[in-house]
Amino acid sequence: MLRIAFAAATLITLAGCSSGTEPDEAAETDAPETETTEAAAPTREDDIRHFLLQEYPEAGTMRYALAWSDLDGDGADEAIVYLAAPYFCGTGGCPTLVLTPAGPMWRKVGDISVSRTPVTVLDSATNGWKDITVAVSGGGGPSGNALLKFDGEAYPSNPTVAPAEMTETTGEVVIAEMPEFIDLDPEVTPEG
Repeated sequence: MLRIAFAAATLITLAGCSSGTEPDEAAETDAPETETTEAAAPTREDDIRHFLLQEYPEAGTMRYALAWSDLDGDGADEAIVYLAAPYFCGTGGCPTLVLTPAGPMWRKVGDISVSRTPVTVLDSATNGWKDITVAVSGGGGPSGNALLKFDGEAYPSNPTVAPAEMTETTGEVVIAEMPEFIDLDPEVTPEG
């Protein structure tokens, strides 16, 4: 009888120990999968970095400011990217890109040279896209804000000549005059 009581007590003890470790083992198994899944999903900012690295592979280290705005009213934000690096800039300024989603990548609808910050988005629209302004100065031209209207395919590429026009009207500032820049180093590929 003593053996039966001892065996029963041992089984109860073992059962208690094993049920206490199962949830911990399950939690440890689940945690890495969740973290891996979340880390694997690229963000739209990741997509923009990838686009810039593919578009300008020879640029070296880039600096850029990024803003989001639904310029065409389709419910999906366009990316407005102000590039600031020696590769891109001159005495007249630096380029501002306007990128729209195109499937899994981005398509340029604006490659605006010699621009400066701030960049603003107005409430007015032309050909279904909101008008934007960029600051211009230097390079021997007039200083101020250039109004850029979508022509059905793209925004004007040079804000210092027609069809761009100087304006006193500005909109919502999407890239500040002194923006926070993001540094982007080219991807290092292994040799061999």
